[in-house]
Amino acid sequence: MRAAKICLHKIIKALTTVALLISPFLPFAASFNVPLKFSSTPRPSSLHAKKPKKAGGSGGGGFGASKPTGAPSVATISADIASLERQWDNFVSITDLEIQPKGHPEDEDYRHFIVSDVFVRVGSENESESTGWYRTGKVVAADETDVHAALTLQKGLIFWSALHMWPALAAKGKAAARNLRLGYMPPSMTMADETDATLDAEEAEDVLISEKVSVRGVSAKDVGFRPDFNPPGFTYKRREKAAMKKKKSSLEEIVEAS
Repeated sequence: MRAAKICLHKIIKALTTVALLISPFLPFAASFNVPLKFSSTPRPSSLHAKKPKKAGGSGGGGFGASKPTGAPSVATISADIASLERQWDNFVSITDLEIQPKGHPEDEDYRHFIVSDVFVRVGSENESESTGWYRTGKVVAADETDVHAALTLQKGLIFWSALHMWPALAAKGKAAARNLRLGYMPPSMTMADETDATLDAEEAEDVLISEKVSVRGVSAKDVGFRPDFNPPGFTYKRREKAAMKKKKSSLEEIVEAS
């Protein structure tokens, strides 16, 4: 019995010594103890296919990605759902859902802006795989920003949105997606819905082709884009609903005062 107690005492002492030796390394070893598990998060819809880039990054996503050149790169707006939400918010914030500025330039709360209707098609009229012009939405350029800069900066986002809005464009495939054209015309109260066809020949004559211009120094906060209708799986209208509620409240005040 005495021998057994001595043996057990030695075993306990040995284990204590080992524990003291390895204890400094336990936190380090624990950092590798990463359990394997499968995410329960559902797969995102097609509109979530691209993750938003971090703020301040250069180069837009999707079809609006900038090509490397010898000149310093200029950031463009990414083609993803986060950018669509942000630019839609910008459009509402700048325009208050008007197509022309209200008030007088000398008014304290006046803000100048220019709105254009935008259209997307595949190819030019003379190409066999071309389509007609699809009415896609509206862009805005605020203050001193040129509307052509607003088109250039948001071109990739507009293309990306159009491909989700109009299945006929997406059905043309990747080769056609690289051959998209962006057009614009002065603003109107006309808005498309998903059942619309392309512009007829007479309407198409008024569409101007957007030319790429320098966007150096242009802030994404001074431009906006609003699609004419929600692309499938996208229902973001937070600020727009707030603006409509504000307009309704103002109208009610006018009616009550009259």
